[in-house]
Amino acid sequence: MRRLALVLLLAACDRPPAVGPSRERVDSRGKAVRVPDPPRRIISLLPGATELLFAVGAGDQVAGVTTYCDYPEAAWSKPKIGDIVVNGEALAALRPDLVVTTERLTRQSTADLERAGYAVFSIDPMSFEGIAETLRLLGGLTGHATEGTKAADEFLARVRALEVPAGPKVYFEHSADPLGTTGPESYAGEAIRRAGGRNVFDGGWRLVDWESVLAKDPEVILVAHEKREGLERRVGWRDLKAVKSGRVHFVAKENYVYPAPRLLRGLEEASRLFHAKDP
Repeated sequence: MRRLALVLLLAACDRPPAVGPSRERVDSRGKAVRVPDPPRRIISLLPGATELLFAVGAGDQVAGVTTYCDYPEAAWSKPKIGDIVVNGEALAALRPDLVVTTERLTRQSTADLERAGYAVFSIDPMSFEGIAETLRLLGGLTGHATEGTKAADEFLARVRALEVPAGPKVYFEHSADPLGTTGPESYAGEAIRRAGGRNVFDGGWRLVDWESVLAKDPEVILVAHEKREGLERRVGWRDLKAVKSGRVHFVAKENYVYPAPRLLRGLEEASRLFHAKDP
């Protein structure tokens, strides 16, 4: 981390001063950030931020992303500035005028970048409504206010069209070793709830033991990881209601974990699986 800070500080010395109009915008931290109006070279530090920027029409302004930013397809060809660890040289070489991230998830990188003089804008949507609000915010921030509002309105309309009364008891498994799930207090948990599922666990992302899952006896199981072989060898697997009724479904994890429009895929899939007669 010290090396990243040093690289960024040295690069900042060579960076020309910002020119052109700018304005202050308040980010998810409640911090007023002076942002170019509009920014021309944006770095995204998280997959969700990248997806949101493209969703509001700012894809051409995105100058660099992380190796995990693989959606939409156009993000693949963007220069990479590292993964969970920022490559200071690669970032500085792209000469960004704005960095978009979620400070809660990239606290040290955010602090290093701000000390080096970069404008860092944090977003942190915590719900489907928060995603819509962030689409509007990023639309205005990047010079795409109309596109941001349209994307937000369409997103919420699709969400509300899929909301249904409570249905089956659901267990969502996002990792096998250790055994990980989520309750209603997460993006995946909210998608499950809005689709009518009754989550068998409470809280947010958490680790559980298999005995607890057996005790909950879910009616539907969503498996969102690649370690699918061996599930049937778990103690008591065949006795679960979900297994007996053939309601164990393998789903794409990326449609449930990022606070971005792709969550609609997870919501739509969950709604179909929970309520269709022949899912």
